[in-house]
This record gives sequence, structure tokens and C-alpha cells, in this order.
Amino acid sequence: MQEEYLLLGYITDAFSLDGTFKVLSKTDFAETRYQEGKDIYLCSPRTKERQVMTVESYRGNGQFDFVKVKEVNSKEEALAFKGYEIRALKDYDSLAKDEYYFVDLVGCKVLNEKLEELGTVTQVEEFPAQLTLRVKRAGKEDFFVPFVKAFIRRVDINKKEIEINVIGGML
Repeated sequence: MQEEYLLLGYITDAFSLDGTFKVLSKTDFAETRYQEGKDIYLCSPRTKERQVMTVESYRGNGQFDFVKVKEVNSKEEALAFKGYEIRALKDYDSLAKDEYYFVDLVGCKVLNEKLEELGTVTQVEEFPAQLTLRVKRAGKEDFFVPFVKAFIRRVDINKKEIEINVIGGML
């Protein structure tokens, strides 16, 4: 089954005396994920233990997010979470048909039109023109598949399979 949490970022430091976290951002949807009143999960890098916290405020600045939670109210308390991951629960109801979380695509087997296995998705890369799947093959160079309808025939997240149209030069 898919991972139930999305990585939002890593706590790198305390930002202010009130306990605001300085977070190295790993999400493209920070404004949505850090809305006031939403729950986020702080995950220990050593024990993997999760603590639920409630967002009080958020602001972004380039690659960093500044997140204040109700449960942390001093710089010292915030520093205790340095190195922790911030995660959020996946909300599949918010996805439209044919939309997927990147983390759910990673690890999917890539199949051709004859359902022969070509490799496994190792990464979803964002290029200016479109999203692209990086596919690792045993004993061969990786290949790339644009994540657009012309190339993607079927995606089955539950079976961890993506069926593609193969064109000349792709492999």
C-alpha cells in the first residue's frame, strides 16, 4: 500500500524566540499544507515516532518555510525538533481523476503495450514542459517517460503499475 504521509520538509533551525520552525521546503503546496488549524506531523529521524501539531501560522521565503505550531512556544522548544521531518496526511479526495502523488508513482513497475516489464520508476522529475518519470532498468541506462496522455496508457497505483506507449528512441 502507498505511504500515507507526504514529506513537507525538514526542520533546520528555530527562526525566532516564539518557537517558529525554519523548514527546508520539500513541497510545492506549502500554502495549502500549512493552513492555520491544519495538523502536521513531526517525525523523529532516529525513532520514526510522530507527534501531531497544529499550524498556527506560515510564511514562505524561497526554499524555506517558516512554520509556527501551537504546541511550541519558545526557541528552545523549537530547537528540540531540529532535524525532524514535517509530514502531512495524504488527502486522496483532493486529487482529481488522473492526478497522483509523486511518492505513489515512485516504485511502480513500467510496462510496455504487451505488458512486458521495462523497469521501475525511481523519480518524478519536473521539467518546464511536463512531469517526467525516470525509469531504472536492470543492467541498462535509465530512460525517461513524459507523464502525459500520449505516453501514459494506464496507471494503477494499487498494483504499482504504469503502462506506457513506447516510441522509437525512448529506450
